Amino acid sequence: MALHLPKPRSKKPAQQAVGLDGLKVSVANAATSGIEKSKQVKSGGLAGLTSKVTVQQVRKEIGNEGLRQAAIDAGRKPPSDRTLRRWAQKGNIPHPDVAERAQRRAAIERLGGIDAVAAAIGRSRSAVSRYRSGETNELRADASKKLKKVKAEDTMKRAGVLRPDGTPKKATIRVKGGVMVRNGSDEGYDYRVRTLNFANSDTPFSTEESRELAAALANDDHARVVALLERHATLDYPENKGFDKYSDEFGFHFDSIESVHIDWT
Repeated sequence: MALHLPKPRSKKPAQQAVGLDGLKVSVANAATSGIEKSKQVKSGGLAGLTSKVTVQQVRKEIGNEGLRQAAIDAGRKPPSDRTLRRWAQKGNIPHPDVAERAQRRAAIERLGGIDAVAAAIGRSRSAVSRYRSGETNELRADASKKLKKVKAEDTMKRAGVLRPDGTPKKATIRVKGGVMVRNGSDEGYDYRVRTLNFANSDTPFSTEESRELAAALANDDHARVVALLERHATLDYPENKGFDKYSDEFGFHFDSIESVHIDWT
C-alpha cells in the first residue's frame, strides 16, 4: 500500500488507557470514537457488548414502576404510562439523570437484586440501595471495581462471548483505520490507512487478551480496547517485525479507526 508522506503527527492524544501489561498509554480520540461507532452497528461481533441496554429492555426488566421510581429518585414528576410508552418507542429517556438511574436499577435487577449485588461486592444492602437511587453517585473504590467486573461478566455472558464453563471464546479481529508507526522519534514515522487482519497474526489473540478485550468492550472502555489492539498489532502482527515493545514512543498506533469486526470462536 502506498506510503503517505508527510502527514503531521497528531498531538498527544487526550485519552489514557491501561494496557494488558499494566502500562499506561495514550490513545487517539478519533480511534476511541471509531470503536464506539462500530459498537453501534448490529454486526461485527460487537453487538451486545455494552454496559448500556436499550430503553425497551430496561422497561422489560424493571417495568413501568421501576422507571417511575428512577424519575422520582432524580427528583422529577413520575411519568405517565403514555410517557413511558413514548420513551420505549423512541428508544430514548430524555432526562440523563433518569436514564442513569434506570440503567443502574436494571443492571442490579439483572445481577439478582440488591442482596445479591451487596454480597458480590462486599457492601451493605443500604449502600447498594443508595447507589441504585443515585443518592450515592459512586461506590467505594474496591466495591466499584468489583461491581464493574461483575457487570462485565454478565454482559459478556449475555453477548455470547463466554463458554458455559465461563472461559472466553477467542477473538479473531479485523480492524480498518489510520495507523501511525512510531519508532522513538517524530522523524521517519509513516502513516497508512489499512486493514489489519489479526487472523494472520503469528500469535493469535490469546485467551487472556480475548477476555480483556471483551471486558473492555462490556465496560465501554474504548480507550483500553484501542490499547489492546495497538499492543497486539505491535508485538504479534506478521508484517511488523521491528518492535519488541509497545509504548507511546514505539509501535503501531491508531490515529483513527473506521471499522472493527470480531469473530468469537
